[in-house]
Amino acid sequence: STCVSLAVKTTKAIRSAVLIQRWYRQYVARLEMRRRCTWNIFQSIEYAGEQDQIKLYKFFSYLMDHFTPTSKESDLISHLFRENDICRDIEWERYFCYRSIDVPDTYAGPHLTFPLTFCGVSRLVEALKHKHQLHARYVLQLLGETWRLLRMLPNITHVTTNHAKEITICGDLHGHLEDLLLIFYKNGLPASERAYVFNGDFVDRGKNSLEILLILFGFLLVYPNDVHLNRGNHEDHMVNLRYGFTKEVLGKYRVHGKKILKLIHKIFSWLPLATVIDHKVLVVHGGISDTTDLDTIVKVDRHKYVSVLRPPKSRKHSAHNKPHVSNGRTKNALEPDVGRKRVNSLTYCHPNTSQRQDIPRRSDPMSQNGCIPNEVRGGGCYWGPDVTEKVLSRHKLHLLIRSHECKQEGYEFCHNHKVNYYIVLQVTFGLGKTQLQVVCISRF
Repeated sequence: STCVSLAVKTTKAIRSAVLIQRWYRQYVARLEMRRRCTWNIFQSIEYAGEQDQIKLYKFFSYLMDHFTPTSKESDLISHLFRENDICRDIEWERYFCYRSIDVPDTYAGPHLTFPLTFCGVSRLVEALKHKHQLHARYVLQLLGETWRLLRMLPNITHVTTNHAKEITICGDLHGHLEDLLLIFYKNGLPASERAYVFNGDFVDRGKNSLEILLILFGFLLVYPNDVHLNRGNHEDHMVNLRYGFTKEVLGKYRVHGKKILKLIHKIFSWLPLATVIDHKVLVVHGGISDTTDLDTIVKVDRHKYVSVLRPPKSRKHSAHNKPHVSNGRTKNALEPDVGRKRVNSLTYCHPNTSQRQDIPRRSDPMSQNGCIPNEVRGGGCYWGPDVTEKVLSRHKLHLLIRSHECKQEGYEFCHNHKVNYYIVLQVTFGLGKTQLQVVCISRF
């Protein structure tokens, strides 16, 4: 009877454990289903917002193209829409001069001295971490130094490593200062032996976009050979109007906010477009297309493209812009087929052509071959494995690392492991082998 009683108790215990396990698994499954549904809803709203923005821009562009203003209206429109209020760099520097701004004795925030040092930037990080606001004088001074440095950088930054050096590649921060601080906590602050590549979309959505820019620009000034910044689709003043960065800056700096914002937009236009690591890995924010040519992108006047929604207008054909013949048909130099609609990952206008090619920084990969317009986002393109193979082979590259999309697992490989998405990805080069380590930082 004792054995029977023990067997009955054991059976009840097992049934209870199975019941609890079944309930727990159902609970976890419901949470996961809710998370995935919320994810899909968020992504749909995000893409719909991008489509609305592009449609609105096209609508006003159509009105502008088909509207014949009077002379007074023409002067007003040119004043509102001209790309540069002040033409020369010297005059720009006078406009952004910080020397006339006094720092009061009551100011309790961080004080910066230039040229910046590691200790100075470390103190800045600590102050911003504790919600202190940097004075407008120091903000303009730091931004001005950053602007002068970026103008000397190439469109594509080439980074070399050795067996003892690590490169940490960070995806979209989007104004989340806590994420950046967590990255520094796990990996350490940037240093000569600890390089970083921040792959665009530093601003918008989050509440601390400006603080992130100040920290990244500070470390860029201290370690210009070890901190690298790529431009994303949110480093764009028209996108900032919709997604919160403009409102954030004007709210934090009510007196000098417009001047700070204008200088930041100048800086955005000078950010490099891509990074190549050891001639093996291409790091770009959005992606590529079947017309991507890094040799052509190197020659772009990137500062002229202040917004992906408002690229420079192409000049009319002139005598010195002569087409050339390739494969029996007329074609502009280094320009894709005129008869086909082309989209790409960046925007460029080759100096030897009068044609403009729009190459958005919003492209996404797809599983099937080919390259088609991205109708979901309303801009950019979808590109397939054959395009990846073609572009990487042409430039003798092994891997393409991009951000732009937030994956549910934090990262994802596709196209035969030649394209990788990431939130934060650490790439370590050593002894001829490329090792990828994912730093476990994921947000939604």
